[in-house]
Amino acid sequence: MNSAKKIMKNQGVKTAVSPKKVSSGMELKTKVLLILGILAAVGLCGIVLFINLRPRPVLTVSGTDSEGKAVTNTVNYKDVLYDIYGTEAQYNNMEQLYQQIYGSSFWEAENVDSAGRNGASAAKKELMDSLKQREILYMEAQKNNITLTDEEKKKVDEEVTQAIKAMSDSQKKMKGLDEDSIRANIEKRTISEKYKEKIIKDLGIDENALKASVSKTDYRQYTLQYYTITKTQDDGNNGKKALSKEDLAKNKKAIEEVQKKAVKAEDFSKNIITDKNDDSIDDSTGVEYGTEDLIETDTDFMDEKTRKLVKKMKNDEVSAVLETDEAFYVIKMVNNNDTEAYDNQCDTVVSQEKESKFSEKYKKDIKPNYKTEIQSYWKGRVTLGGITSGN
Repeated sequence: MNSAKKIMKNQGVKTAVSPKKVSSGMELKTKVLLILGILAAVGLCGIVLFINLRPRPVLTVSGTDSEGKAVTNTVNYKDVLYDIYGTEAQYNNMEQLYQQIYGSSFWEAENVDSAGRNGASAAKKELMDSLKQREILYMEAQKNNITLTDEEKKKVDEEVTQAIKAMSDSQKKMKGLDEDSIRANIEKRTISEKYKEKIIKDLGIDENALKASVSKTDYRQYTLQYYTITKTQDDGNNGKKALSKEDLAKNKKAIEEVQKKAVKAEDFSKNIITDKNDDSIDDSTGVEYGTEDLIETDTDFMDEKTRKLVKKMKNDEVSAVLETDEAFYVIKMVNNNDTEAYDNQCDTVVSQEKESKFSEKYKKDIKPNYKTEIQSYWKGRVTLGGITSGN
């Protein structure tokens, strides 16, 4: 009876299911699918980020800390990218030279070292050897509480600033060439070098005795400025032949005119020749300006007879036209007893002795306490030559 009344009330049509309830069910299903989709996307992004940003070990170094406990330092690819950048820049800057020597780029050149490696492999080994030593010295420095002073940190900051300034926009975006990574790299290197200097200082090397072994006579330097013009020309067979009498007379006249100006000039290097393209060669005559740090024992500048004449010149003296078999010269003696070459040789002798003694100490007493292991990523995935240059 009650049922019949409900039907009549609704004009014989059964009550429909509430639209609100249907909508709620569909929305719940949509939300679940949406959440699942977001989770899948996040998971995929996570995988991509992990692949791109995960640490890629290139070297592990195992040793002990100050308490004798075993420790292992892991060096990741990102940690050494600045070192790769420096290595690649070094060799790329000398590309023209290597093209002349090897007839190819340094990276492709064969038999670069005694093991027959090509340039890329030789540079890679050299870099890894230095990374091993740096990490070992860094771990030793930590054991000996070696830290950087405020002044040393300031120098690190300055180096970081200069490094970033020299980089292209694409290089700055590389993970490992960002500011924090570069700073960490330079700080580690600086601490390692500081500890190395401590080791060298403790070796007690007598620098004065080493400097005394350098001959002041042999390394006496004659600092010269000069103008010159050739007396020869290419013979077409990688050799030289004399100029014609006409060209020889022309060149001699040109250098004589230069001598007349030079002997009266306040500045020997200016307003003597016409050089609009700033290449140190007269635009019309071919007279060339140059400098020479002539060492007492040098034999490759002019001939012996002319060198003896030059060495007798007084400071600020300008010569007459001097003639060798190959060229005419006008010389100005800037300093006939310059100590630069002697000082440089003293520094070289001291530096070589320090490096030699340190190497002995390192190989005997430090390196054996550590185990280094090159990781597979370095062995199989790293090829120097175009990593940071974009080549």
